[in-house]
Amino acid sequence: VKMPLNELIPVMNKLQEAFAPLDIPPVDLPQIAVVGSQSSGKSSVLESLVGYDFLPRGSGICTRRPLILQLLQEDISQDYAEFAHINKKFTSFDEVRRTIEVETDKIAGTNKSVSKEPIILRVHSKSVLNLTLVDLPGLTKVPVGDQPHNISEMISTMVREFIEKPNCIILAVSAANQDIANSDGLQMARMVDPDGSRTVGVLTKLDLMDQGTDARDVLEGKVYPLKHGYIGVVNRSQRDIDTSKPMRDALKAESLFFQKHHAYAAISSEQGIPYLSRRLNNILENHIRLHMPEISKKVKYLLREAYEVQERYGGECGQTQREQRAIVVSAIHRFCEQYREIMQGNAKNSTVALYGPARVREIFLKEFRKDIEEMDSEELSDEDIHTARRNAVGVRADLFVPNSAFEVLVKKLIQKMEEPATLCVRMVRDELKQVLEDVTNSCNEIGRFEELKERVNAECMRLLWDKTKEAGEFVQNIIDMEVAYINTDNPEFDKFRSGVYKLMAAHQSHVEQVDQAKEREMKTELKDGKDKNRSVVEAEYLLRPPDTWRTHYLKIVDKELLILVNASDDGAVRTVPLESCSIALRPADDNRMRVIEMNITKRGFISSSVESVMLRFTSPEQAEKWEKKLKDPANSMLRMSMAPQTVLRTTKLTQREALEANVLRQLLEYYFKIVRQSVMDSIPKAIMLKLVNSLQDHLYPHLMESIDTDNDEVLAELTRESEEVFRKRKEVQERVKALKRAIQVMQEL
Repeated sequence: VKMPLNELIPVMNKLQEAFAPLDIPPVDLPQIAVVGSQSSGKSSVLESLVGYDFLPRGSGICTRRPLILQLLQEDISQDYAEFAHINKKFTSFDEVRRTIEVETDKIAGTNKSVSKEPIILRVHSKSVLNLTLVDLPGLTKVPVGDQPHNISEMISTMVREFIEKPNCIILAVSAANQDIANSDGLQMARMVDPDGSRTVGVLTKLDLMDQGTDARDVLEGKVYPLKHGYIGVVNRSQRDIDTSKPMRDALKAESLFFQKHHAYAAISSEQGIPYLSRRLNNILENHIRLHMPEISKKVKYLLREAYEVQERYGGECGQTQREQRAIVVSAIHRFCEQYREIMQGNAKNSTVALYGPARVREIFLKEFRKDIEEMDSEELSDEDIHTARRNAVGVRADLFVPNSAFEVLVKKLIQKMEEPATLCVRMVRDELKQVLEDVTNSCNEIGRFEELKERVNAECMRLLWDKTKEAGEFVQNIIDMEVAYINTDNPEFDKFRSGVYKLMAAHQSHVEQVDQAKEREMKTELKDGKDKNRSVVEAEYLLRPPDTWRTHYLKIVDKELLILVNASDDGAVRTVPLESCSIALRPADDNRMRVIEMNITKRGFISSSVESVMLRFTSPEQAEKWEKKLKDPANSMLRMSMAPQTVLRTTKLTQREALEANVLRQLLEYYFKIVRQSVMDSIPKAIMLKLVNSLQDHLYPHLMESIDTDNDEVLAELTRESEEVFRKRKEVQERVKALKRAIQVMQEL
């Protein structure tokens, strides 16, 4: 059922009264704002619409607070007015004027300054049409008297705040005896309504225009068109006001002026105060009808929003210990529930980044797993593996990979997992810390009490750090556990190792067969005298002890004499530096062979010693040839400092050593793969158990235990509100009250 149009404006009036206590009305209500300069005749138009003189008059600014004028048509014998904030009926409009002046001075001061806090005045009369107007201070350019120097800017800002609202109809009042292009009211209206769709033009002082001139073109919209057009009015003169000329007589005189004026006679029915009243009533009612559904929807939405804000600030602070304890316990419980909800996946919907448990899962699956998977045995060089293997063998000969070398190397790899595991704990801790801080800031029950908020936050951080330490120790134990026992009996590893050893044995057998073939070929060549151009020669080397001659092979490399067991061997049993020895050729005992004696001088810090190396050749020619080779000046080099005592590892591995290093690497990689999978599975479980879940389970008991809720002084301190929270709670209570009143008004429809 549609409400009659004449009842819509009173409903808007009630909504305005409901929102009046609020500094900023939450809803843009349809209204008509009257805009014009101080000399435009704005006040006279309003008084003519009401039918009484009730506005302050005088020099300077008279209207210094917005006046919301509600005209209500009622069938009553005595017209009266009433202010929304004063419980009194005013039948004397002179008293209404004095009350407006008093109320204005009370808020805006006595120095002609302005205030945007409105005055609501209701006028009940049988001679008015339902209408709501907002009388705004007249636009001015120059301060007078003791007005603030920026009074012009203050008034312009206030007027603009009212008329820039989309639901505001602008009543722009301009004096006809001035150029319309200089109208302050129209200029201000054009700033917020450039197409003139919600502006109504009013031309005053048509009777004061120069003789022979008229405003017909302006009234017909030919100069500056407006959607709702222009309406001309003739106000009472100052003499009429001074002599208290009745409004009824003034309206008759206005009607005669338009009917008799040659320029306005044809349009006289659409001019004057009575037509202006009807026209504004029609415009406002249609505007209200158009926007009423939108207003109703918005008010309901704002009420729900206000209820949420009111819940955030809670009720009044408790006065007794029992009430205060109930508030603290309830706040802590609500805080823990919010944290639990987030950690169970009911987090804030964010499209920017992962949050809470989703972020923890991302740490486990992406960052921690990536760090572990990137680790492999390539971090160990072949030389590292070979050196560890030789250190494990010692002076003993070996056939396959020793367990001790394997354990040393694999432990070294496993220990490198400590860093990514520890980093994972820290990253999860940081995410939980962020969640706790967010809940602390968003929990309404905690946030309203600053002391309680700080205490809860401090205890949460303390518990988080304790749980982080426990989780870190547990994670370290997992790594230490893997290091403590290298389980080479693992079924998967044992199967893999057996296969590798079989391949190694087959390969080693093949290599030995190849070496034996080479050695046989070498001996055949030596026997046939084909060694002239070869760099390796067969000779006997005197071993001491037991002072016996054994066949070896000689080779000169980098100014050093290498004494080899096999012709194809890369490892020397003895290395003789040629630059630090003397060489002499002498006959052997049987005079058929020749012996080269090499005396090596060893210099110490205090004294020197000489060591002899004896080489015996099968023929004098071969001995003389090698004597020349050993003495060749090209082999000489700068003398070096005394050789170090530590034997450095060789950088080039033999074929067998490379094979053994490769086998050991394969075993390391396979076992490390098993450990890696175990760690990638165990570390996230440990962090969830000892940090994430433990923190959630112990949060409420810890807070209740650490916060003394039995101490009266502590409770009073924890439940003391700040002045800002107290003020905001009062504001939201007023807002809820106003919106509920608005809902009630609209339900009356």
